[in-house]
Amino acid sequence: MHRRRFFVLALGVMVAGGCGGAGGSRLPPAGRLTVVAPAERGQGWDRAARALASVLTGDRLARAAEVSNYPGGLGAAALGAFAAAREPFTREGRLLLTGMPMVAGAEIANAASVVESTTPLARMVGDWAALVVPAGSRLRAFEDFAAALRRDPAGLAVGGRMEGGSDHVLYGMIGKCLGVDTRLLDYAGYSSGAEAAQALHDGRVAALLGSARSFVPEIAEGRLRPLVVSSAERIDGIDAPTLMELDVRLEYTDWCGVLGPRGMSSEDRDVAVALCDRVDASSRWRAICAANGWNRVYLSGDDFRQWLATETRRTREVLNELGLLSTFATSCWGSCVQRPYM
Repeated sequence: MHRRRFFVLALGVMVAGGCGGAGGSRLPPAGRLTVVAPAERGQGWDRAARALASVLTGDRLARAAEVSNYPGGLGAAALGAFAAAREPFTREGRLLLTGMPMVAGAEIANAASVVESTTPLARMVGDWAALVVPAGSRLRAFEDFAAALRRDPAGLAVGGRMEGGSDHVLYGMIGKCLGVDTRLLDYAGYSSGAEAAQALHDGRVAALLGSARSFVPEIAEGRLRPLVVSSAERIDGIDAPTLMELDVRLEYTDWCGVLGPRGMSSEDRDVAVALCDRVDASSRWRAICAANGWNRVYLSGDDFRQWLATETRRTREVLNELGLLSTFATSCWGSCVQRPYM
């Protein structure tokens, strides 16, 4: 099974999001908030959407909060349902969770970019990734994997979650940083992490990319061997080097952010950003992040808008290099160079 898909450039520009108490006893900024999740219930970042809703009500930041699910199309369904603002945010607010698959989906569809069709509010959390192989694999270390990829980019089938998703993103970036022809990379996408893991154990793929924390149980049981992790530092419970340690100058996290409707007034935007600030500072949110293994990578307001615009341009570059955007002129733009924390 050979599938040529697309990759999303997503360097993880990490920030340490401080978390204190929710603070303050001000009135909630909205009577009712709706969080739109681009995933089926229980999948992807739906859990983050429901965690966000629980903090909004639990910390009395909103009188009511609900989650609406719009799965499909790399977030296109959710983005399409997220029209321009209809009511003042303080009366009936709407928030959309986003990530790199949605950013890439808009580029592939030749639609307005996410940053242009919404109001960027905040980047909230991220999830480190790992590359793993079966315990009996001939690939004993990442150096073996890299050497095999350089000899024959199409010779290794690598699996992960959906095409164009975060796992696919990372594989494309690794191939790019190793200097291989990314158009030849063989990536097999699956509808869930469990299905991808089964493909690995069945021998349908040689290696698997996915959430590092999801692999910890099988690593501990000796069923999987981790080759590398995408974090800035080594991860507890996973005996594997970082990409940076191996001179692959890439840090990566599957990030999740919050957007507002297009055309928000400056007043509503300020209220919504302040709301995100209070969520990030909430002890309840901090506990949820710790329980789920999410890394807080908080960035809000104009800083997040600028970061998202930069990530969109880099995504467009990589998609063109993969032959999916034929009219875009490429350049490196430092995609394989370590970027400082913000």
